[in-house]
Amino acid sequence: MDYGTASLTHLAVMTIALVIMGTLLLMAVAIFRRWQQVRYARYLHSLRKRYRPILAESLRGTCTAAGIVALQELPRSDLELLIDPLFSKRKVPESHLVFLQSLCGQLGLTQLWQYRLVTGEEPPYQPASPSGAPRRLSARPLLSFLLRAKSIRNLGILRHRSSWPHLVKALDDPHPDIQSVALRALAAIRAHESFPAILERLTTVALGGPASLSLRALRTALISFDLGCSAALVPPLRHPYPPIRALGADILREMVRREAARVPDFFLRPEDSSPELIELILSDLCRDASAEVRGRVAEVLAYLSDARATAVLHELLFDPEWYVRLRAVRGLASPRHASALAGVRACLRDPHWRVREAAIRTLIALGPLGRKELYECFLTTQDPILRDQLVVEIERTGLMASLINDYGHGRGGVEALAMEHLASQVAPRGFLEALLVSDPTVRQEFLQRFLPYVHFIMRLEEGAPTDAPIRHHLQQTLEFPPLRAA
Repeated sequence: MDYGTASLTHLAVMTIALVIMGTLLLMAVAIFRRWQQVRYARYLHSLRKRYRPILAESLRGTCTAAGIVALQELPRSDLELLIDPLFSKRKVPESHLVFLQSLCGQLGLTQLWQYRLVTGEEPPYQPASPSGAPRRLSARPLLSFLLRAKSIRNLGILRHRSSWPHLVKALDDPHPDIQSVALRALAAIRAHESFPAILERLTTVALGGPASLSLRALRTALISFDLGCSAALVPPLRHPYPPIRALGADILREMVRREAARVPDFFLRPEDSSPELIELILSDLCRDASAEVRGRVAEVLAYLSDARATAVLHELLFDPEWYVRLRAVRGLASPRHASALAGVRACLRDPHWRVREAAIRTLIALGPLGRKELYECFLTTQDPILRDQLVVEIERTGLMASLINDYGHGRGGVEALAMEHLASQVAPRGFLEALLVSDPTVRQEFLQRFLPYVHFIMRLEEGAPTDAPIRHHLQQTLEFPPLRAA
């Protein structure tokens, strides 16, 4: 064997040996890591198995003093392992929240999270472990950041109100993720004192100033506050820059919407907000140069307890912008705005189809008088597009079944005439579907009354003589005003 062959053989053997050693080393590392994971999982399982019953009793408010002492003896790292699943769900039940707040305060976790939030570091020393040896914590920068973000999240879920000043300062943190978590925590806590600080940042971002928080995130946080904070919206609503006023009106609208969804028969009164804000809405914002502001304020006007709100909404029904008219006509969909019935009926001839659709639904919501206006418009209009739109909404809102039932029970007037037009000329498909799903008794009563009317119409079309009593009876049944019909 020559020298070259021997060198190649030696190199191949060394390469194979290195590959085998590298593979064995990787296998050893993998086995060691797996052993660590199994050991940690077993420890965590034993920890939760032992202390979860105590934790469950604490959340029900039935934990004994001995149980609290047992939890206090644990290192804070173990306490966080036990508590963290509750906060990871991001939704703590209201029944558990008070007990969880008390428990975290007794165990010192609230103070720990506040310390991390303020200093960005771990406490100098951790309480003694069960073996009695105190241990100093040294967190790496990335781990410190993650622990700080988790601490902010926990304070927000816990709704720890006294932490709001520290959370407001965290909005100026160099790291954008810390800012986002702090903003969500402030939105969850909803401390009134923090509202102006968030609103100030919203104004800065809207004016093009530097900020890591987006306009959308700031708006979402602000609308989560209750109406008690709405007085702070007066400055942005008076701002000379129209987009700032539009943002203020949008935040106020969302606050009012949420409160109206929560409280039945909700009315926005001066004591719920501020007399200055109510007067600003009624006098200035409803006539603002920005259509966005007028449209958003129209939705707020619908809930004002002030008697002038209906008149202001009636004015907005004739706004140049269709989406302002749309919001105004939607806002009038309440029986207390029945005095604006004529204006809503005028919107049935609006050039924009969405305004007409909203006007139809508003008339339905205004009760019998509104529905009567709707039927009279249906019978008298010469516009085929409006007529078709009226038929679609009558079918969609379930009025067809109501008309069938009333007609079968002998009710006259404009409702009877509208029913006969719907059944014989305009909407045979929708009418038949409603008739088929109606009660058999109602269906039979309807047919007994409707068939003589059909025979009467057929005889008129054929030019055959009609029975005068039958014709007189039909006129009495319909009772339709001749001036309206003309």
